[in-house]
Amino acid sequence: MTSARSKRPVGELPGDPARLHLHYGHGHPAVPYDFEDTLESWYVKVTYGMAGDEEWEDEEGEGSRAPAAGTEVGHVILWRLRDDTGDSGWEAADAESGDLAVIASAVLGRSGYAGYSAAFEKAVTHPVGDLLILDRVHLDRAWRGFGLGPILAAEAIRRLSGGCCAVAAYPAMGEYPEDREQVTEAYRRQAKKKIAALWESIGFQRFRRGVWLLDTALRQPEELMLARRAELHALSADFQRSGLSRSGPVDAVNVVEDGSEVSVGPRTI
Repeated sequence: MTSARSKRPVGELPGDPARLHLHYGHGHPAVPYDFEDTLESWYVKVTYGMAGDEEWEDEEGEGSRAPAAGTEVGHVILWRLRDDTGDSGWEAADAESGDLAVIASAVLGRSGYAGYSAAFEKAVTHPVGDLLILDRVHLDRAWRGFGLGPILAAEAIRRLSGGCCAVAAYPAMGEYPEDREQVTEAYRRQAKKKIAALWESIGFQRFRRGVWLLDTALRQPEELMLARRAELHALSADFQRSGLSRSGPVDAVNVVEDGSEVSVGPRTI
């Protein structure tokens, strides 16, 4: 049995997906230096349950293949590009990575100081405020292929996008097969198309230069997030009905969220 967006049978899940837990982390010195006041990093750790949650461990039972409570099984990386700090947003992004610079060049004015570009202002309902950048979504291989990446990304965006007029992403391959000869131009196009479809499922729309935008003022992203939550509940229910939490181990399958790690910045899902 598979869910609406799952590419793998529920029987291959290593644990109940409803027990995935997100932890948000951000740190900075009391006196910011370089561009830390302009480009803010967020690392969202994804764990299976919470460390020390003995009730869950007892429920899983002996012989379960589920990770120990609190085990990290993935992460989401986001950046907040703050508006009107006096720094060049493009320079701040470029100092961090070429990927972020690609996004910044697509959404900002030419100088990087002049606010958002005319194209961005036309594409976004209220182009005033910060920009949230979804840079990378990664899950351990055992958890890939069940449609969980977009669900986790949508939840993280919901909690970190306050005060942001949009969320930007740059769908691209973040992981490659061992046989690099497989990576033809056609392979890249197909992979990017599949990854972009994942982000479209939570409200991103094609913008320009390979960048996609989610307009935080629209109702659609929230409706899509609720739909993804419903899919997670259904996947969890299938898992529980099958009694899989007490099943033995299965062979690992090399599958990506639609084939691979997701990168979403100018080199990201």
